[in-house]
Amino acid sequence: MKKLTSFAALIVAALVSSASAETALPAASPEASPGPRCKVNSRSPEVYTIYGDKKDMIVQKLANIPAKLSERRVFLQVTQGDASAKVTLYEQQNDETFTVTEWTPKQTSKLVADIDREIVANKGEHCVGEQVKAVLRQKLGKGKITNGVAVPDSPQAAFAPSVEQASGEYIKSTLIILC
Repeated sequence: MKKLTSFAALIVAALVSSASAETALPAASPEASPGPRCKVNSRSPEVYTIYGDKKDMIVQKLANIPAKLSERRVFLQVTQGDASAKVTLYEQQNDETFTVTEWTPKQTSKLVADIDREIVANKGEHCVGEQVKAVLRQKLGKGKITNGVAVPDSPQAAFAPSVEQASGEYIKSTLIILC
């Protein structure tokens, strides 16, 4: 019986390691869309939303987000305060820096719903970063562009400034990790 159990465990271990090897993400290299990372990550974007009345608590929660931003080509933050908002799009370039585009609309709830609708409609078939960029251009226009931004050390480093600059008694920050 021990031999049969050991043999079954060996088979299961081989199957699990084989499946893990097949689903490994491509190495992080800032290829133009739709590179291999876009094809894999477009099927599984991530969204995190944090609400709060204390900015420091929101910033602390940002540290718990498990995303490795250096391995993503496009990600987005939408922060809403009482009377204003900030939308920040990060797009990794071939030199491994980021181009950051910012918009300051008054309200973002419809925008976030439009982005969500586009992600679901896309079904991972096309580069989700490009699909969301098209929604942003259509709804918000050109935006303020900053080139050559260094890779953020962490989600907290990338997203805390927007939270700290938000105004109002209650703040919502949505992070959309795309491709």
